[in-house]
Amino acid sequence: MAFNHTVLGQLVKSVPRLEFEQLAQQYDGKRRSNALPRWSQFISLLLGHLGNRHSLRDIETALATQPSQHYHLNIANVSRSALARANEKLDPDFYQQLFYKLYQRCQQSGAIPGKQFRFKGKLFSLDGSLIDLSMKVFPWADIAPKKAAFKLHPGLDHDGLIPAFAEVSEGLGSEMEAVNTFDFPVGSVLVFDRGYSS
Repeated sequence: MAFNHTVLGQLVKSVPRLEFEQLAQQYDGKRRSNALPRWSQFISLLLGHLGNRHSLRDIETALATQPSQHYHLNIANVSRSALARANEKLDPDFYQQLFYKLYQRCQQSGAIPGKQFRFKGKLFSLDGSLIDLSMKVFPWADIAPKKAAFKLHPGLDHDGLIPAFAEVSEGLGSEMEAVNTFDFPVGSVLVFDRGYSS
């Protein structure tokens, strides 16, 4: 019977495995042989995010329902306790550096040839979105009675139509404060809604 890659398997193909492992070695160093591999943690978190899973138990259950995919995704069996330990112990800055590596690849392959605008500088679009959080887990992020959230501020670079940067702030924080943390090229044109100028 022919094997068909899942959507998750197709997405994972865009992550260069050699660079991933080199970055993991740089951040994690030598680990116990029975520790959850960084790659398994990554796939588990990716599945949890894309599948809108609500807990480590939910991720564990989702992975357990597809044991044949473990081989094709090159992951170990993932228990919620091992995933919790990895999330607690492993350096989260690894994912920031992985993002930058993937972003560079997107910049190289996603550039749109020719000028589409008459601006001399680069064009960026800015927005801010509230991301809901659990009040029990993140009581510090309260923005209203019984509601917790933080604000994500992405900036879209129109040259390649990919996000150029993102900032996370408190849910009630000013959007202009987040913009001031970005380092725009000289002569850039910024487009945003009135939320950034209120």
